[in-house]
Amino acid sequence: NGGDDNVGRATYSVERRDALDAARWGPVDDAECFVVALEVLDNLPHDRVLLLRDDASNSGNETRLAQTRVFARRRGEDNAVDGFDQREEPLRDPLIARALEAIGDDESFSFFSFGFDVRAMADRWIRGARDWNARFVPTGALALLETLHERRPRHRLVAADFDSLPNVRVPGINAPLVATQSPGGRTEDLPTYLDDVGACDVFFPTDFEHLARLDAFARSRARRTGGGSKRLENGSTRRPERSAEIVTTREFMRRHADLGATATGSGYNPLTQDFANTKFFLS
Repeated sequence: NGGDDNVGRATYSVERRDALDAARWGPVDDAECFVVALEVLDNLPHDRVLLLRDDASNSGNETRLAQTRVFARRRGEDNAVDGFDQREEPLRDPLIARALEAIGDDESFSFFSFGFDVRAMADRWIRGARDWNARFVPTGALALLETLHERRPRHRLVAADFDSLPNVRVPGINAPLVATQSPGGRTEDLPTYLDDVGACDVFFPTDFEHLARLDAFARSRARRTGGGSKRLENGSTRRPERSAEIVTTREFMRRHADLGATATGSGYNPLTQDFANTKFFLS
């Protein structure tokens, strides 16, 4: 012990706060720090966005962006909740608009599931292409990044999460995996997040390239004195340069883990041979 006054004292505290709310972080702290987020991004809120045809336009060929609002159905006799529905409405949420601006008009959106099987194809045929063209935008991730760059401007973020998920049945691009346990412990993947609300696990895959764009956007926004994007002389928008590294879990473990301590007698090593659908984000 050597007379160390810190021996026996707690070196951490447990805080129950909303990390997306800048006010809950207290005043700005300019000290260097690490923020570690392991399987946090997959549980953050996302917003469902659709590109719809604007029937009110003169040509009939114009489109508009719509956001989605989930609301509770209530029984008339006692006003009790009787399920949940969703409806599209004109895009007005500024956080969604900023997330779409940060990500950009990107054709790299793809269906994030390596479980796209006959069942998923049947779901698509039954529901039609409209629902499958919806995009789930990581607004919760942007809110977190904006808060970090505002209140902890010299932070380094270490985030690990899923870059793809199996057997996604919810229609849409970057759609979540919704799972519940039936009696006997059997896991069932559901085609909607509107049923069994509160009794299901809902988690999203992370597009790490888009996460890097969101991080760069949030950093640039925090440093600007005024709003709006920086414009080039030709009127185009300059996307903030990213300053983060994206690596597979396998590569991260090869760099930093003691692999000799985690290998089994057969030579199998879970740190490098499991978690194939996960990555690390290092800012």
